[in-house]
Amino acid sequence: MNNLIDLLKREFRLFASNSVVLAIFIGAPLLYGLLLGAVYSKGKVDNLKVLVVDMDDSPMSARAIDMLSDNEVLFVDVRHDKTALNQAVIDDDYEAVITFPHRFEADIIQKRHPEVQVEVNTANILPANYAAKAIQVALGTLNAGIEIQSLIKTGMPLATAMESYEAFGVNYARFFNKSANYMTFLWPGILGVIIQQVFMLALALSFAREQEENTFHSEFYPRVRNPWYAMLIKSLPFWLMGLGIVAALWGMFPMFRMPMDFNGGAMLLLVALLIVSVTFMGIAVSLVIPSQLKATEILMVIATPSFILSGFTWPLSQMPGAIVMLAKTIPLTHFLEGMRKVLFYGASIADIAPQLKGMILISLFFALVSYTMFKVLPRLKTPNHTV
Repeated sequence: MNNLIDLLKREFRLFASNSVVLAIFIGAPLLYGLLLGAVYSKGKVDNLKVLVVDMDDSPMSARAIDMLSDNEVLFVDVRHDKTALNQAVIDDDYEAVITFPHRFEADIIQKRHPEVQVEVNTANILPANYAAKAIQVALGTLNAGIEIQSLIKTGMPLATAMESYEAFGVNYARFFNKSANYMTFLWPGILGVIIQQVFMLALALSFAREQEENTFHSEFYPRVRNPWYAMLIKSLPFWLMGLGIVAALWGMFPMFRMPMDFNGGAMLLLVALLIVSVTFMGIAVSLVIPSQLKATEILMVIATPSFILSGFTWPLSQMPGAIVMLAKTIPLTHFLEGMRKVLFYGASIADIAPQLKGMILISLFFALVSYTMFKVLPRLKTPNHTV
């Protein structure tokens, strides 16, 4: 027990003396959690700038512009000519350009079905989708109203006119993130990315530093003499400090008005298995590559595409099979799949069993790789003791 305590004290001293690991492990999760929470705290987009080119300048086009302006998602600028439209989009970053043609009102009255041109700026997909949907709703409502009024003018009662125009009704309802809040969707996933990154880097740098400074053979391993014990001693301080980091991140949920009505036990189990699996990944990489710089570079190569491969923003069902198989080897993929179920679907531990199993298998694989590295690599053998 005294040896265990002394070893843990040594690990905490090494941790405190390494400013890089200190900044990565403690500073990064808290800073990024707060920063990204502040960035996405609004949750919804509004006041997206759109340009209306009103070539008709009639009461009907003015009515259409009013309906567009009444939509909270849109902020409408109006002009009456088409000169230098591309430059206007570049200068003012319009999300869409809506053009009402000459004789717009007259053609409607004469049943000539004029066409309104809507050009959506898809350089950024998210605001483009919001703007396109808002424009569609506003112009669709105007179109329906004009048609119903036309039928009423023929002598048809209002109720009959509405029934003639609308053959059937459609009722849309949202479930799971009913407010379509982007913060609720994205922020927890980003926290998972941060946790994966800092634990992998911290463990990799911890082992690699010992080997670079030649203290692994002279100070550390002779006191543990067992690969599993060595990994436990190195991991335990980070796991203990990780409890505080996870608690701090959990405390940010009410700060940013995130929903808290989910299964806490299932979420904690997901986080725990994510930490364990990335811990063994970090250890395995650092044993194979005993250089802090090179281990960091390798882990950055692994971590950088992991969020894209995870299926969190682009579904795995739409990816090639080989890419899906690669994604399944990354702990973050299983964590984010399970987290989505827990946060949005109210899933229990039983419901996320496939995701838990995936992280357990990854943990076992990299634990065995790490153990094998202890056994077979000559550089990990001390002069007086063969592992």
